[in-house]
Amino acid sequence: MRTFDDNSGNQWQAALMEASFGNVLLVFTRIGAEGVRHGALDAANYRQAEDWLAGADEERLRECLAESKPFLSDPP
Repeated sequence: MRTFDDNSGNQWQAALMEASFGNVLLVFTRIGAEGVRHGALDAANYRQAEDWLAGADEERLRECLAESKPFLSDPP
């Protein structure tokens, strides 16, 4: 898990989640506010995704956050 600030100074945490068929999601949660976002991470396996997350700089995490989509909540 990594903690970083977005361009507006809001604090976020980025974590990994194993998905089906060997996919890995990058999950973002805003600290002190509601909302969870996610994006697919291009990694061959979970271990590679862990290495990527450990080595990613904050600018790359902000880019991934900007490309992420909200997790769906309750259906309308």
